[in-house]
Formats: sequence, C-alpha cells, structure tokens
Amino acid sequence: MSENLFYNRDDNISGVTIPSTIAGLGLTPVYGSKVSFQANNHSYDTDDFYYNLIPYSVNSLTARFDIRYDVNETNAQKLAAFFEAQSGIENIEFTPDSSNIYKTVTGFCNNYAINFVNNQRFEVASSISVDHAPTILKWSGMGCFSNLTFTGWGPSKSYKKYDVVYSGINENKLDNFYYCTGDHTSSSSNSPIGASTMWSQKFFFEPDIGTQNDVKIKADIIDYKNSFKQRLKTNDNISTFGMSYTFSNISDSQTKSMIHFLENKGGYRRFEHQIPSVYNRPKVYYSPSWTHTWDYVNSNTLTIQLVEDPLGVVPTGT
Repeated sequence: MSENLFYNRDDNISGVTIPSTIAGLGLTPVYGSKVSFQANNHSYDTDDFYYNLIPYSVNSLTARFDIRYDVNETNAQKLAAFFEAQSGIENIEFTPDSSNIYKTVTGFCNNYAINFVNNQRFEVASSISVDHAPTILKWSGMGCFSNLTFTGWGPSKSYKKYDVVYSGINENKLDNFYYCTGDHTSSSSNSPIGASTMWSQKFFFEPDIGTQNDVKIKADIIDYKNSFKQRLKTNDNISTFGMSYTFSNISDSQTKSMIHFLENKGGYRRFEHQIPSVYNRPKVYYSPSWTHTWDYVNSNTLTIQLVEDPLGVVPTGT
C-alpha cells in the first residue's frame, strides 16, 4: 500500500503556501454572505408572565459570519489550507465586508465547504464564530462589531436620517446614544432632549410590508380525562407576543445604524417600540437575535426577532 495514504488528516492539501492572515490572500467576500447574532441569556419566570433576564457573561452576545468566496482552484486550495491550518483553535482576524459596516473582527473557523461549480470556478463558504466579544465593556468605541462613527450632538449641524450621536446627558453611558429620525439642521428645539426632537432611543425603524405576528392567548386548560376541558384565566399579560421583522433592500447607512442600535442593547437590554399598524399601545421589547445579509452594493437585508417584556419598563441600569 502506498505510503502516500498515510498522513495526518489535519491537512488535506500539500504544496500550498499558506498566508499568515486571510487578508494576505487579497480576496473579497461575495454578496450573499451573512452574519447571525445570538444572545445567550438566563431568564426565570414569575407570576403574570413577568420574567427577569440577565446575560450569562460579558461575552454573551456572539456572532457567526457565514462568508462566501468565488475563486479559482488555486485560491480555493489556499483558502482551504488556511482554514485547516488554524485547527479551529487559532484566531482568524478578518474584515467581513468592503462596505465598512463592521470593524475588523477576530473569530474561529468552525467549518468550511467547497462547491465545485466547474473546472475554473469554485465557491468556498466558511463559518467563523466570534464568541469573545465583550461589547458592553467597549461602549466608548461602540462595541466589537459596529463600525459606525459617532460624535457629540451640536447646534447648526446638518444631520441625515440614521446618523448616531452621543449625548452624555444620562448617567448610564450606554443610554447616551440617539438615532436621527429624519434629515435636518440641528437646533435646541430638535436636539435629543428638545421639544421637537429629531432623535430617538426607540426602535423606530420601519419593517417590510407584509409582517405577520402570532398572538397565543395563554389561558390555563384543565383536561378532565374522558370528560371535558375547563379553561381558566389565572394570570395577567396573557396576550403578550413577539415580532419577527424583515428589512429588505436597506442602505448601508441604515444598516449601520440598526446594527449599532442592536449591539448597544446587547441582546437583553429593553427598548420601546410602537408596532407600525393595528396595535395602538406602545410595547417594550428586547432583541435576542438578528441576521444581516449582504445583497448587493448598498443593499442589505436584516431579519430581527423581538421578544416582548410585559412589565413595560425600560431599565436605566446596565
């Protein structure tokens, strides 16, 4: 039997020069790549469907970047060899996109896959997990992911919708970010605390038309065997419900603003939201997960999950 069959399967490609960084390949991810965020929280329920929610740790918000590359065979070999060389335990520093929505991040390659399109074209898909990202400790640089630049608010300045400013008016530094609701020239009256403010800390972004929700009315049901069912109302807040939103074909500027907003909330901090239609009572939600897909130049899709907090309070603490 050939000795060539006996080798360490840590590496499946030989004779390839492996770059020290993925940037050394000079490759740009293609559209269709995406990133999914997930918060790891601990929750315990009390009466009337109230609950307490806390993050497991400062690294509770994690991200998985599913990045795709369209390459020739030579670069497919280099990518595969690079990912295998990291052994799933070595940090990979990479820039997720050319639109600068995200900072350069560091993660670990969980797996990669190769689609053999034809002899000249190969699609390499990689999954990179970022699970050491203490966003709550990096408020001044606004977290570990969002690459949005913000400044302090000032008068007589021109602001565009989705701009972000830092106010410094609240004791909790995380609560000092405000989001522009429309183009304007700033004045004291439309400042973050002005009577005609053009800034918000609510989730004011408008989702796609066609959003659907499902309200489960949580009555208690006693099932008497071989007899009948008795229904009882033993709690308040029995009609709380979550929302699943899609934001299609949104610009890079709106995407940056929304990613900034969500990362600032860390997957557990509450915020106020008015559902765009039908429901006329304001609600308090948190978002434990969201996914961003790069569709095309200046075109993105965000899908966001919202979970209602029936207590109806936006805490001011961390």
